[in-house]
Amino acid sequence: ERNQPTELYGASKITGQQGRFRFGALTAFEEDTPLNGTVNDEEVTVLQTGRDFGVARVLYEDTQGGGRRALGWISTLVSHDQGDASTHGLDYHYLNQSGQFNLDGQFVASDVDGELGYAGWLDGRYTPRRGVNHQFELDYFDDTVDLNDFGFLGRNDIWGAEYSVEFIRSDLEKVRQREREFRIVRKFNRKNQLVRAGYFAEQEVSLNNNHFIFAKLNYFPRRWEDLESNGNGTYRIRGRWDTGIFYETDSAKKLQLGGGAFYRQEDLDGLIKEYEFLANWRPNDRFSLQFFVNYVDRDGWLLHRDDRDFTTYDAEFWRPRLEADFFLSARQQFRVTMQWAGIKAFENARWQTQGDTDGELLRDPSPANGDRNFSISRLTFQARYRWEIAPLSDLFVVYTRGSNLPSDPDLDFDDSFREAFTDPLVDVFVVKLRYRLGN
Repeated sequence: ERNQPTELYGASKITGQQGRFRFGALTAFEEDTPLNGTVNDEEVTVLQTGRDFGVARVLYEDTQGGGRRALGWISTLVSHDQGDASTHGLDYHYLNQSGQFNLDGQFVASDVDGELGYAGWLDGRYTPRRGVNHQFELDYFDDTVDLNDFGFLGRNDIWGAEYSVEFIRSDLEKVRQREREFRIVRKFNRKNQLVRAGYFAEQEVSLNNNHFIFAKLNYFPRRWEDLESNGNGTYRIRGRWDTGIFYETDSAKKLQLGGGAFYRQEDLDGLIKEYEFLANWRPNDRFSLQFFVNYVDRDGWLLHRDDRDFTTYDAEFWRPRLEADFFLSARQQFRVTMQWAGIKAFENARWQTQGDTDGELLRDPSPANGDRNFSISRLTFQARYRWEIAPLSDLFVVYTRGSNLPSDPDLDFDDSFREAFTDPLVDVFVVKLRYRLGN
């Protein structure tokens, strides 16, 4: 059990410029974190030492004559008793004088406890004329590159390309503006297995009355999934269709309404049906009320259980969100937000990967007896009052209530939502005063 969050106890920053060169450095140091718990009914405290962070950056940039040409270098270091992680990156940027062609790219090397990794990517954009925009991406990440100690990397062991073209028309009579985008994604792992792929067609239309329509039709071809099993086998996912439409009224009116329906095929079998509704009410410039609800019905939700085991579920999702803002004056605001997520999932079949052999998921002969059913009910509620006494001087009064109920799939959604309010995990009232002294 962690009794308090990790905090920084020291940080420093320096920036500067000399001619066309810009440079900067940043250091930060985490404080040690005490972890309190019990061992054999005796209270113990374990001290987790903090990490030390460092960043250095230099950039050469030339914008004379129009356009942009830049070359930069960045190095990061995360030092800890349990190991060190460093990265080095060389980035480059080019924009021609007319602004029609733009190019950005970077080469990266990482060293995490002596394990080296390399990556590189190139992004380009070409706009031959107004209303037409071409974009492409080239990526390469080897299977050992790791940037997560001082950044975020969605995954490694992937290479491939992505291309999209966008057409924008604003000279039509019946609509104010129309945007169409077509996109292709093809990416592979080190085994040359197709792991990310899709063909996308989307359209956004703004009508003359300021109403808005969004529609999409996408296809995801058959591909390999090599991450979800956590190293317990790579398996096939079938080709899937994805389509939907969303309609929204004028956002400048006092009452705005919107709704949509989306349908997508499951990874193995079944259909995902998703519905959305929103309402924004602004009767005057001092009060606004926003309500959004999302409902999802799934009849083949595939989840990894453990080791080689997978389970498909029949599941329902409810996700309502409410936001209200009231300005008592130009300097006083009262805000209320509430968000709840409710899920009920009932297993319908069990599956297994083929282990060391890549292939289709195999149907587990053991019956789905319901012991893997689960539910989730999580609530976040906050009421906040803010008074701006003066510039950089504020008074905050905040009440926060949150919950995370134990799994009980037999509980109705109504009761689950009600108990999320009555059985809080977090119930905090905070008053904060920030006052700036001097001129």
